[in-house]
Amino acid sequence: MQPLDLIYDWNQPLGKNLKSVKLCDETLRDGLEGGVNHIPSLEEKLNLLTLANALEISDAVVGFPAQETAYEEALSLCKGAQARALDMRFALLGRMIEADIQAIDRIQQTSGHPVTAHLFIGCSPIRRYVEKWEIDELERLTRFGVGLATKLGLHVNFATEDTSRSEPEVVECLCLAAIEEGAAEITISDTVGYLTPTGTQRLVQHFRRFVDERGFKVRLDFHGHNDRGLGLANSLAAVSAGIDCIHSTVFGIGERAGNAPLELVMVNLKMQGLWTGENLGALRDYCTEVARVCELKIPDKYPIFGANSFLTQMGVHASAILKAEVQGEADIAASVYSGVDPRLVGLDYGIQVGPYSGRSNVRLLLRRKGLEVADEIIDQILVKARTEKRILPNEEVYAMAGAEV
Repeated sequence: MQPLDLIYDWNQPLGKNLKSVKLCDETLRDGLEGGVNHIPSLEEKLNLLTLANALEISDAVVGFPAQETAYEEALSLCKGAQARALDMRFALLGRMIEADIQAIDRIQQTSGHPVTAHLFIGCSPIRRYVEKWEIDELERLTRFGVGLATKLGLHVNFATEDTSRSEPEVVECLCLAAIEEGAAEITISDTVGYLTPTGTQRLVQHFRRFVDERGFKVRLDFHGHNDRGLGLANSLAAVSAGIDCIHSTVFGIGERAGNAPLELVMVNLKMQGLWTGENLGALRDYCTEVARVCELKIPDKYPIFGANSFLTQMGVHASAILKAEVQGEADIAASVYSGVDPRLVGLDYGIQVGPYSGRSNVRLLLRRKGLEVADEIIDQILVKARTEKRILPNEEVYAMAGAEV
């Protein structure tokens, strides 16, 4: 018997067959703009990109080469990727100005590594008001920038900043101009994390129709932020609305409240059958290395990779897990009290003994060490946990059971 045979799944899509989704990894660009304690070195960045490549992530934004230092690093990353034969397309950010676009082209020509020019322009009414921009001028700049990049032979992803707070007719005007000038991808952006999942679905559906009804063969991307705590929910809503690619960062790092968390997006897509990558076990290595080189502390309760994510102290939970284990049903044991099978990412579930535990907790913990003890000893262990109102470290439980620690 498999766990899916025993789970009624309310998560099935409503009335449509969803397609597999690509991921664009923004960890080394948007992610490093805020919320990290250490900026990785060039070699560390290349090692992170190598780990991302092993996950079959197709795209990674690796820089904004608008000034000399950023240019040199972006060039070195692209050369390094070429030397390591990374099967990943790098993206570089640029404004609708000639210097930015020429810099991106030189990096591609010099390194020989495939590069996408992620060209962006602001268009929301609040930004237009502050900058004193006219829509006609934004369209002119869009045509100039995308047109120049296309003539240079660059693959272009065109993004409107703050799409989520912009009038649809303005965004449509700029997207149409970009597509006519050769853009192969369009990114709709929730730049300040303003959207709710309902808003995301309406936004993506609107521009999905805009693209499809005109017969445009362009990829549609969604770039979301987490200011309202909805980065992950909005990304999944975008997927259900027909998006082609999600932008995200490991652990959602980034400016202000950060971005959509890449690892949680990936695990959710995998569980829905929408991520085709086979090596999800490598996700742990990638996330662990990002945390190490950026000097991040992962909260214990953080989903998937937090220290407590797959731990249970409750006696009722442990009892069900123990019964499944005794019956030889390892798959069911991993899922009976977990919404994610930890083995999906190369982890395992764990048992604690604390004030809310029962005999099954102790038995299960000792069973993993090949030990069986009398109920009297089990009860002594539980009395200690309840009296002292604390979770007992495993070594303390082993010691009380008479095992060599």
